[in-house]
Amino acid sequence: MNLKIVLIVMLAFIAVVIAGTNSQLSSAQTPEKESKTQPKEVVLDKDSQSDKYGEVPFNHENHSGKTYSPDGKTVLTCVECHHTDQPPADLKPPLKTSERAVVLTAASLAAADAKPVKTCRACHLQAGDDSATTPTVTYADKPAPTKLTNEIAYHTNCNLCHDKAIAARPVLKGKVPGSNDCFPCHKPVS
Repeated sequence: MNLKIVLIVMLAFIAVVIAGTNSQLSSAQTPEKESKTQPKEVVLDKDSQSDKYGEVPFNHENHSGKTYSPDGKTVLTCVECHHTDQPPADLKPPLKTSERAVVLTAASLAAADAKPVKTCRACHLQAGDDSATTPTVTYADKPAPTKLTNEIAYHTNCNLCHDKAIAARPVLKGKVPGSNDCFPCHKPVS
């Protein structure tokens, strides 16, 4: 009888430990959807469903503070990536969604009443994730609308900017990854 009680207590303890560990892992793996803190570094594709390509370390501090514009002469504006963080009148096609009355800057984000900045994944979900409405866009060279998943959004934004930089400054070829260079950004899955 005592052995049964000890065994039941041990199994209950193990179940509590496993449940607690799983809940900690789940919250650690769920990316933050919005923040008022500018990160120094982030990991894109941290929870990707792809088994081919790995995570992409992204240095936000470099991209937001150094002269990383395609011509190499100016600092990128926040709305280069965070396109919803500008007034509707400032949107250029194919962009449709606007969530701010003023253009996002470090100063406007520091204001006490400023809304936090959403991550790409707040709107651009993974392929197959229909828990929210994933935006679509119709491109001139494609007959059907394209669902802007996080993969397409990242690749379109990042590759387009990198390709423009390489075209404007050929000296960057081989130093800055272009559209066809996967593994300088993606860390191979082991």
